[in-house]
Amino acid sequence: MGQLCVPDLSNPLKTDDGTEGVRHKHQRGYYEIVRSLPSGIHIGTSGWSYPEDWLGVFYTSRTSLLNQYLRYFHTAEINSTFYSLPKSSFIRHLAQIPGREVFFTAKLPRAVTHDARLDLSGEGGQVLQEFFELMRPLADSLACLLIQLPPWDRSQMADRELFLSSLDESYRYAIEFRHSSWLTSGVERLLEHYDIAYVVVDEPLLPPVLKVTTDFAYIRWHGHGKRPWYDYRYSVEELRAWVPRVHSLEEQAGAVLGYFNNHFEGNSALNALQMLELLDLANPHQSDKLRRMLKRLAAVQSELDDFC
Repeated sequence: MGQLCVPDLSNPLKTDDGTEGVRHKHQRGYYEIVRSLPSGIHIGTSGWSYPEDWLGVFYTSRTSLLNQYLRYFHTAEINSTFYSLPKSSFIRHLAQIPGREVFFTAKLPRAVTHDARLDLSGEGGQVLQEFFELMRPLADSLACLLIQLPPWDRSQMADRELFLSSLDESYRYAIEFRHSSWLTSGVERLLEHYDIAYVVVDEPLLPPVLKVTTDFAYIRWHGHGKRPWYDYRYSVEELRAWVPRVHSLEEQAGAVLGYFNNHFEGNSALNALQMLELLDLANPHQSDKLRRMLKRLAAVQSELDDFC
């Protein structure tokens, strides 16, 4: 099993609090990017294993969910890795999916981001290294790993520079903040320094700041539900407001990965197809699926109106 990367402390980097961080070979111009992400805009959902919520809305059966999903989307966020380390058989199964256009992103385990608070000196580091090894068979189909931080002040977390400098260089990364204390110019410089994408969010906690810190942009649409956020369906008007934002990110970064996390009642699949349509990226197969989903939802709403 490999070891976590050891940072080079010989040439410090100034951070926003005036302290000196470390220079690392992820600095722009210093290293050749491990993996080139596909250019353009790529839209999918956060997870796909929703046999109850999506049945009859997006899925036609409870079996072969991923195969059904990939008929309409070529990228997906793997959510399950946040809750526990994946089984090696699951990762090997994903790695065997045919088609070079299919790719995934995957969340770092919460044991690292939440339980260990980014401290890699103990169990957090062991879990992270095991995660890296488990994900390796999927490397060719893995766009990046998603670091979703808890909604805590950054002072409650371990040293961010040491964490970033210890990440396995054979993967790309995106990081999602959920507390305003992270939105500083110093943190932005760190992300640029390590070529880590700032995750643009649509959620109740933080504003959707269109920030680009590397050669790809990452968007997560969570929704604005009360309890929880992601029990929410975006209106067409809300989605239309995102069209120029997505195009702006594409112009700046070249590649945009966008995932809808509002999975209740199939809303994420619906909104993802609607976003593709609004961006003029939907193919006839996707457009037909969207029409059928909207027709069914209209029929259900009509029944509810008659009942009331």
